[in-house]
Amino acid sequence: MSFANLRKTGTLQNLKRPGFAAVVTVLILAEVVSAFELSMMYVTLPTLIREFHVDASTVAWVVTAYLLVSASAGVMGGRFGDMYGRRKVMVIVLVIACVGSLVSLIGGSLGMIILGRAIQGTAGALMGLAFGLAREHLAKERIPVGVSMIGASALIAGAGGAFIAGFMIQVFSWHLIFIFSAVLALVAAVAILAVIPRDTLVPSREKPDYLGAVLLPIAVSAILLALSSVSKTGFGSVEFLGLIAAGIVVAAVWVWWELRIESPIVNLRMFKNRQIALVMTATMLAAIGPIGGMSVPTQMVLQYPTTLGFGLGFTPAAAGIFSALTAVVGYLFSPLGGKLAFRFGARSVFIAGLTLMAIVIPVILLSYGSVVAFCLAMALNGIGISLTFGALPNVLIEAIPETHTSETAGTNTMVRNIGQSAATAIGAIILAGYQDPKTTIVAQGGISASFVFVLVFAVLAVVVAVLLKRHPVPWIPETTQERAIRRGTPAEAPAMAAD
Repeated sequence: MSFANLRKTGTLQNLKRPGFAAVVTVLILAEVVSAFELSMMYVTLPTLIREFHVDASTVAWVVTAYLLVSASAGVMGGRFGDMYGRRKVMVIVLVIACVGSLVSLIGGSLGMIILGRAIQGTAGALMGLAFGLAREHLAKERIPVGVSMIGASALIAGAGGAFIAGFMIQVFSWHLIFIFSAVLALVAAVAILAVIPRDTLVPSREKPDYLGAVLLPIAVSAILLALSSVSKTGFGSVEFLGLIAAGIVVAAVWVWWELRIESPIVNLRMFKNRQIALVMTATMLAAIGPIGGMSVPTQMVLQYPTTLGFGLGFTPAAAGIFSALTAVVGYLFSPLGGKLAFRFGARSVFIAGLTLMAIVIPVILLSYGSVVAFCLAMALNGIGISLTFGALPNVLIEAIPETHTSETAGTNTMVRNIGQSAATAIGAIILAGYQDPKTTIVAQGGISASFVFVLVFAVLAVVVAVLLKRHPVPWIPETTQERAIRRGTPAEAPAMAAD
C-alpha cells in the first residue's frame, strides 16, 4: 500500500504529527502488553506444575499456545495494518488480548488457561504494527532510535512481567496476573486512541488470507505435539509418526497455498532477497536459542533450593526482582543501540548482541551456585537481547520498502514466535527427561543439557548474522504486471499495470 492511497484530506506532510516522546511512549506501552503476556508465564510455570500436578512438557503449553497463535497474528496483523490502518488494527488486537486474559482468569482449569493464552496470542501482532506506526509518524532521522526503543521494550516488559507475576504469586495468587494483563491491554488501547492520529489509508480490497493463518499454527502444533509426546510414546509410535506426517503435509499445503494466492499471510517470495532470508534465519536460530530457550531453565535455577547445589533459592518475587533488575540494565542500552546502528550500521549491532548472548551461556554453566556470577551473566544477557532487539528492526528496514514495513516486521515476529514456541516445547522435553515424578524437581543434568542446547543455536545465529551484507540490495516486491505474467495471464498485465 503506497502513500498515493492516502485520502485527499491533506498531504502527509500537512498532517499534524504528534511528538516523538508521545508516539514512542504509547507504542512501547502497546508492545509491553505482548511482551508482558509472554514473560509473566515463565515465572509462573513452577507454580502451575505444582498447582495442577503435571510435568514440564504439559504445562509448557501455556507458553507454546500463546506463541503459536502469536506467530500467525504477527503476520496477519501486519497485513491487516497495511490494508486497513495500523491504529485501528492495533486497538482491536489489544481488546482481543484483554478477552484472552479474562478467559484464563475465569476458566478454572489448565485447559481453559491454555485456551485463554491462545486468545492472548493475538497480541503477537503488536510489534509489527508498532514498527509500522513509528515509521509512519516519526521524523526520518528519529526512526532508528524510535524503533530500537520499541524493539527493546520487550526486554523491560519481560522483566516487569517476571517481577509482577512473581510478586502476585507469592503474596496473592497466580490468578491476579491475568487481571493485571487485562487492565494493561485496555489502558494501552485507550492510549493509542488518544495519541496516534486516525488512519489515513483507504481500506484495501485485498482478501485476507484466513486459510493461511489457520494452516500455519496447525502444522507447527502437530510437529510440537509429536515432540512433546515422544518421551511417553517413543519415536516409532503411531501417534508420533502420525503427528509428524500430518505436520509436514499441512506445512506443504500451506507453502503451496501461500505461493498461489494474491495476498498471502506470508509473502514467501520476499525470502528470495538474500538479506531478508538471512535476517529471518538468524531470528529463528536466536529464538530457538538464547531468546526463547533461556527463560525456563533460568527460572528453575533461580527458584530451586540451594541444597541442590545449583539452585539459588529465590522466592518467586525475588526471582522476579532479579529478572527485572538485570533486564533494566539491558534496556538502558537500547537508545545507545539505535545510535550505534545509525552510525555503524544495524548489522554490526545485531552481531554484537547475538555474540554477547552466546558468551553468557558458558559463564552460567561454569558458575552454578554463585549468585554474583549468575547476576553478571544475566546482566550481559539482558544487554545482548537489548542490542539484538534494537538492531533487528533497523536491519529489516534497510532491506524493505516503507509500504511493506508492517508486513515484513510481522513476518519476522512470526518467525521469532515459532522459534520461541519450538524452544519452549523442546526445552520442556529435555527438562522432563530429568524430572523427578515425585518432587517435580529437574536434576542438574537436565538444566545443563537445556543450556547447551541454547548455546548451539546461539552460535549458529552469530554465524548467520555475520553473512549479512553491510549495504544490502533492497527487496523489490512483485508488481501487478509481473504477477499477471507469472500466473500465465499476460493479456491482463497492461490493464493491471495501468491501475
